[in-house]
Amino acid sequence: MPLPLAINKPLELTFTADDTVALQGDLDATVPAKVWDKLLKRPASASSASIAPSKSLTLDLSGLTVLDLNGAAQLLWLKSIFEKKEMTVSIKDVPENFSPIWDLACRTLAPRAPLPSKDTLIETVGHHFSDFFKDMTALIAFLGEVIANFILLIPHPLKVRWKTTLAITEKAVVNALPVTALVAFLVGLILAFQAAMFMKLFGVDIFVADLVGLSIIRELGTLLTAIVLTGRSGSAFSAELGAMKINQEIDAFLTMGLSPTRDLALPRVIALTLATPLLTILADFAGLLGGNVVMITRGYPVSVFWTELSGHLSTSDLGTGLFKSLVFGFTVAAIGCQRGLATGSGPGAVGEATTKGVVTNIVVLATLDSVFAVLFYVLNW
Repeated sequence: MPLPLAINKPLELTFTADDTVALQGDLDATVPAKVWDKLLKRPASASSASIAPSKSLTLDLSGLTVLDLNGAAQLLWLKSIFEKKEMTVSIKDVPENFSPIWDLACRTLAPRAPLPSKDTLIETVGHHFSDFFKDMTALIAFLGEVIANFILLIPHPLKVRWKTTLAITEKAVVNALPVTALVAFLVGLILAFQAAMFMKLFGVDIFVADLVGLSIIRELGTLLTAIVLTGRSGSAFSAELGAMKINQEIDAFLTMGLSPTRDLALPRVIALTLATPLLTILADFAGLLGGNVVMITRGYPVSVFWTELSGHLSTSDLGTGLFKSLVFGFTVAAIGCQRGLATGSGPGAVGEATTKGVVTNIVVLATLDSVFAVLFYVLNW
């Protein structure tokens, strides 16, 4: 029912002896503020002509002929003023045709509860630790699920989606080859230059080949490859699976009785685990080539560099790098897939999942590499 804009009946306040104020007339946006002065400036003596002072007040709305949101807001404002004075204010007999407006005002305009106080430093640290523990628990559980699915598929290799696996492997190797080779070549070049600056002080420039070779084969080649794959393939896995989660395709997989871990994550994990050793070998060669270029500028023939290198490198050094590449490839793919499948809702969920995947992978890779370094040192391997 449309509400009139003009005041047909000016608002009047009628005071009674039982702490009740009856409102009669139109209560809308045109009501002047001075109408409430008689109620706000209540007398201090019970003998006055108006309402006696007490701790309670009742507003009777049965006589209202017009009520809009502005008028309802005035009543709520008036109620908050008296409640600040530790008075109990009640509103009764709201006309039935004004009930929807009054209910809407109470839901949207009523004062809300104060915001909770900020957490203390200990509480904040505790929340972060709890979130970290839950996140790591979900990640470890997913890694275990991937390994369990892989073990179950060993007796049935034809159930693996080999076509998808080979396609992802080809994409990971071929498309990542240029950037991986370039980064490894430049790192080998820089490492050789930095080593040569100090080696020449002792007249042992030839040992630059050994330093570059061992560093690239055992550590840097594998680590650089894993980091490049984290930025390329790992983030792509998170974005792809995250988009599928947002589009409810993962829910469709579950509805059809399929396993997202087995049918979506496992092929990607197998593909990247197979691709990483191949890229590592290429990265090793590119890094050694960069060191060889520096040795050539120092006046050493190509054959001298490779002869010196072959005399100090062993198959265990190459095996160490390839073993770590398998672990790193599995880690990059599994974490990328887990972050994608754990994508939340909202427009920024995919980007957040991708960022989490990259950051988690880099931290885990650095941690694993340091653990391997200490382990191999203790084992003298």
